[in-house]
Amino acid sequence: MPKQNLTIDDIARELGVSKTTVSRAISGKGRISDATRKKVMAYIETCNYRPSAAAKGLAESRTYNLALVLPKSFIQLDLPYIRQIMNAICEEAFVWDYNILICLSTDSCPESLLRTLDNRKVDGVILSRTVDNDALVDILRNRDIPFATIGSLPPHTEGLATVEADHDQVGGCHAFSLTVLQSDPDMIGVLGNDMRYVVNQSRLTGFRQAVEEMGYPKKRICLRTELGTPQEIYNAVEQLLESGVRHFLAMDDDICISVVQKLERSGFKIPEDVKVFSLFDSAKIRSLQLPIPVLRFDAAELGHIACRELLRHLRNENYDSKPVLGYRIIL
Repeated sequence: MPKQNLTIDDIARELGVSKTTVSRAISGKGRISDATRKKVMAYIETCNYRPSAAAKGLAESRTYNLALVLPKSFIQLDLPYIRQIMNAICEEAFVWDYNILICLSTDSCPESLLRTLDNRKVDGVILSRTVDNDALVDILRNRDIPFATIGSLPPHTEGLATVEADHDQVGGCHAFSLTVLQSDPDMIGVLGNDMRYVVNQSRLTGFRQAVEEMGYPKKRICLRTELGTPQEIYNAVEQLLESGVRHFLAMDDDICISVVQKLERSGFKIPEDVKVFSLFDSAKIRSLQLPIPVLRFDAAELGHIACRELLRHLRNENYDSKPVLGYRIIL
């Protein structure tokens, strides 16, 4: 009959072997004979025994935990992209018998991550965002902690992460921007926020590549970045409207929402009076029910792949250190 609450001590006592021998048989590591290993595994199968995470971790020198680092603003802002990634990572980790520990940390406030690392609670780390000169990357590299990033690292630190999982941001924004510029707008306003984020740098690079390819006059481009609040976006839109801009390209969904709000308050109709485009799609944009062309990325797929490839590395399996996912242009 299957035995409940069986421990390594019970198995060792029943078979007349040491606890170390049982641990080595379970983990597959260490020197024991094939006959002894088979004897232990046969008894385990008979008893329907499954080692606890703690026992398994001790036997294999692992914690079976990963840390997911989220921005501290996550608890205050509506960030559906980050939420989708988090859910996907938790789902993938569950399949691999891993748990996810949440660390609310930034490059300027890394205390939560540091405490987790100091207590040796995790086998690896996943960073949900990448920024220029990120102190979190330096911390993980200095401590030799395997880690994955959601998004590419800056060019000068490329390859430092165990896994860099990203969508083809440059290629997608290049292709999408070509469709925008082919309508030959008299002027176009491009609005972005914090340019320390690598994703924003990549999107702007893709747009600039399209400008070069189309031969679009740069003097007709009105670029506004570092727009951190809705009011800053409203002010930028108002100034651009006064300059004659009637085409707006938002670099993310939050900026797109604020642009639409300002245009509607100012009495403009979309797309009859003003055309709006977004380099990132979300449920918030779709809820507007307006004809806004968007660039769509699958956040859930990115989370699954980043977690999966990091876990493959931790298991010493073949893994993809830089998986690149595709995109969809929704017109």
